[in-house]
Amino acid sequence: MVAAARVLGHTSEKPPTMEEIGELLHISHEVVGVIARGLASKGIVKIHTTPFDTRVDVADHTLLEDLPRDESGAAMTEELEEFRQRIEEKQAKIDKLFDGEYQQQKQEKHAGLDAQLKEWQQKRAINPFAGAADEEGDEADDEGNDEEGDSPGE
Repeated sequence: MVAAARVLGHTSEKPPTMEEIGELLHISHEVVGVIARGLASKGIVKIHTTPFDTRVDVADHTLLEDLPRDESGAAMTEELEEFRQRIEEKQAKIDKLFDGEYQQQKQEKHAGLDAQLKEWQQKRAINPFAGAADEEGDEADDEGNDEEGDSPGE
C-alpha cells in the first residue's frame, strides 16, 4: 500500500485518495482505510482528511523495516472476513424484512385503514344536499295536492 501511495503520489503530484489506492491494488477503499490507519499509527503514512476526500501521504517509508514480520496479516484477514459476514447477515435480515414481513404488515395496515374509511363514509352523509332535496320534494307534493283540488278548502 505504501508503494501504491508513493507511485500514485509521484504520477499525480499530490497525495492519492484511499479510493485511488484501492483501485490500483484492486481492494476496497474500506480495507485501504484500515491499513492506512494502522500505518499512520506507526508514523509510516499521514492521513489528510478534508470535507471532500481523504488522502494518504507517505511520511517515512523506512519505518516499514521496523514492522514485525509475524503472521498478523492473517488475523486482520480473519477479522475482515468476520466483518463481511456480519454485514451480509445484516443485509439478509434487511432484505427479508422488506421482502416479506414488511409487505405483509403494510397490507394489513392498509386493509385496516380501508375498513376504517368505509365505516367512516357510512356514518357520514354521502350527499350533502340529500336533506334539501327531500324538503323540495315535500313542497312539490304539497303543490301537487293543491292542483288536484283535493284540498279541504274546496
